Amino acid sequence: MQVIRWGILGLGKIANKFASDLLLVEHTKLTAVASTNLDRAQSFALCYGADKFYGSYNELFEDTTVDIIYIASLHPQHASLSIKSLLNGKAVLCEKPLAMNAIQVEEMIAISKEKNIFLMEALWTRFNPAFCQAKKWIDEGSLGSIHYISATFSFNGLHKDEDSRLFNPIKGGGTLLDIGIYPIFLAYYLLGIPKDIKASAHLTSKGVDKQLAIILTYDHAHAILYSSFTHNEDMRATIAGENGEIYIDDRWHESPTLNLVQSKVKTPKSFKFLGLGYSYEIMEANQCLREGIIESSKWSHQNSLELIKIIDSIRKIVGISYPSNI
Repeated sequence: MQVIRWGILGLGKIANKFASDLLLVEHTKLTAVASTNLDRAQSFALCYGADKFYGSYNELFEDTTVDIIYIASLHPQHASLSIKSLLNGKAVLCEKPLAMNAIQVEEMIAISKEKNIFLMEALWTRFNPAFCQAKKWIDEGSLGSIHYISATFSFNGLHKDEDSRLFNPIKGGGTLLDIGIYPIFLAYYLLGIPKDIKASAHLTSKGVDKQLAIILTYDHAHAILYSSFTHNEDMRATIAGENGEIYIDDRWHESPTLNLVQSKVKTPKSFKFLGLGYSYEIMEANQCLREGIIESSKWSHQNSLELIKIIDSIRKIVGISYPSNI
């Protein structure tokens, strides 16, 4: 089987988690890593066994031994770095959000199609076995028509200063793009594009959201969604239909455990993930490259575009502001 050769760009916390899972996936090799800090790149390469390390992103883009680049930079850099990768003939798995807004996502998709090179947003929840099981139950009709979804994502980040990536608008701060995207993804993926959006936020003095509540309205359903940097909580998800409910346990976006309830009869299901769970998006990207296709059928270009359009609408409603140049 073809070995897929990976590069990683942006070597922060999420990249470390991703790299640890990459090592667990068969027929996969971490070939090169890049940071704007050469010492950090060298340390990362030594930690995860990468063959090469670079102190600039351009060197990684130009490395002909790399098939695909995982982009784990700050949100505002996602579009430009993905585009540079595609223009250099490299496939891209880019951390969520795929870009800051729909205009950027449309440009990325256009270049992916023009160059006939794979591009996918790294929404890892979509690919983990527990989420796939929930989707299977729904597709089998276990819930009947879905009428209600509830999901939250919160943690206490108030100890971080205004220059942190959580709160600095220049770094794409705020809950919406960082963690609010997960509950929105859940509602969008299961119910589609809403007919109406209501949202309310508590904004910081810099104009980004530290706390956000959303109601998405569909023809026969509602989704109640919430994200916050102001407190910790159990992060569970509920998907309720006329014939049953699915409850996904704490930290639902990465939970290996969920329950189907029908007429008060509980059917539990639990999975042992390979690594932390990033392995499944890696395997999906690998398979797409081996098949020579430019997007995943499980999370397509259109999915990413529709999701960011919903996010754009929410940002406009609550008045979240980012500098025009990002």
